Amino acid sequence: MATTSANLPIDVYARVSKLRKSKQAARGGNRELSTAGQVAVCRARLAERGLPEGKVLIDPGRSAWNTKVKRKDWDELMDRLETGVSGGVIMFDLERFSRQPEDGERLIRLASRGIAVLDSESDYDLRTPNGKKTFRDAMTAAAYYSDRQATKVRRGLQLRALEGEPHGGVRPFGFEADRVTQREDEAAVLRDLTARFLARETLDSLIADLRARGILTTRGKVFTNTILRCLLTRERNCGRIIHTDPETGVRSVVSKLPGEPIISEDDFDRVCAIFASRRRGRPGSPSYLCSGVTVCGRPGCGKPLYGRPRADMLPYDDGTVRRHYWCANASGGCGRTAVDQRALDEVAEDLTAEILSDPCNTSAIEATARQVASEAARLDSEIADAEAVAAALADRLGRGEITLARYDIAVAPLDQRIARLKTERAALAPAEPQEIPQEASLEQWRRRWVNASPAERRDLLRMALRGKHLVVEPVEKGAGSDGLADVKRRVTVE
Repeated sequence: MATTSANLPIDVYARVSKLRKSKQAARGGNRELSTAGQVAVCRARLAERGLPEGKVLIDPGRSAWNTKVKRKDWDELMDRLETGVSGGVIMFDLERFSRQPEDGERLIRLASRGIAVLDSESDYDLRTPNGKKTFRDAMTAAAYYSDRQATKVRRGLQLRALEGEPHGGVRPFGFEADRVTQREDEAAVLRDLTARFLARETLDSLIADLRARGILTTRGKVFTNTILRCLLTRERNCGRIIHTDPETGVRSVVSKLPGEPIISEDDFDRVCAIFASRRRGRPGSPSYLCSGVTVCGRPGCGKPLYGRPRADMLPYDDGTVRRHYWCANASGGCGRTAVDQRALDEVAEDLTAEILSDPCNTSAIEATARQVASEAARLDSEIADAEAVAAALADRLGRGEITLARYDIAVAPLDQRIARLKTERAALAPAEPQEIPQEASLEQWRRRWVNASPAERRDLLRMALRGKHLVVEPVEKGAGSDGLADVKRRVTVE
């Protein structure tokens, strides 16, 4: 008969890996005995052996194989054993205690204290070589069974991924239950969301629109920033099937869905790069009107200015975060030229209306150069956005917020895109204006500007500049920098 140190009570430990949601779910094969059943068997075993019962400790729905899983009652059990509060432990079988041999070694180290280790059928004398061997063999067998099962599951998931089959779960937005056939109404929504996000519409704006239209997730929930971000960066959107190795965590493309994807791979990579470039805690950026057409006027610099929030400064009068265009160090700029976003945008509005209301300029742009100017504006905007993302990625890398491996993954397709866009832009010849009578007055152009969307305003600004740039001079010492009059003095068109 097993004895305990100073006849201390024996703690009862019970555990199940998964909680069953219903009796019907528990009728399948390989069913685990409930924790209540395990405790009842252990108590009967203690009574049969004449051993005192200690504390009952239970970990429901907790894995004993995954070392990342925290088992609160198991930790308490080991603490009671190691501090001498209890004289041993009984469990239904050793697999309930642990599936890791190193956990068994902790019990063996306590053997000199004479602790009792029992299951529903046997007791283990950890002070003898035979007892230790039997115990270790049982622990090794439990670990082998778990490792074998994990390998089978991992291989099965990998095989299904290679064949393009789904892993199960809730129907993904944009697809039918088979996860392959596109559900056209949701696919159209996903295409629209992606296009608007690439046009630098904020997540908050997109979510407000989804809620106003009554569009919900496939779980019937309203969209949030986190849910929408996960949706926009889901690899299935561009047809890629991803498999993640559970041991190494490495993600790789193993297959592709048949047919045309909902989102092109190029657009999908752009979306992921934009998200990757954002620092943690930074709010989504609005559409910066002058991005791509504004350069630093500091002698020897001439680099593009990029938009950024200035949470370290007083907010605008309406309470929103103050924003600047600045010459970013990360993109090779001098880092010394900055200008208030709202002030520069207002200056750009005045310049656009004045230039387009001039008969000589209006007719040229509206009649003969519209198509070419619009295409040039699109390319300039995309190049500026891509370079801004690249600069932000470099900034995050420098701050240590992303690893070099993640940076390389994000920046490789981005560099290819920038090179292609610049080649297209260089090959685009500007159209020569023609003398046509004036079509709209200054006030008409101002009204058109007020009613235009952010993307349309950027097009109007680029048509007015016709390949030129807004050059922002650095601030002179002691001079104002953010007032409208100050900004006007600092801006020229070249």
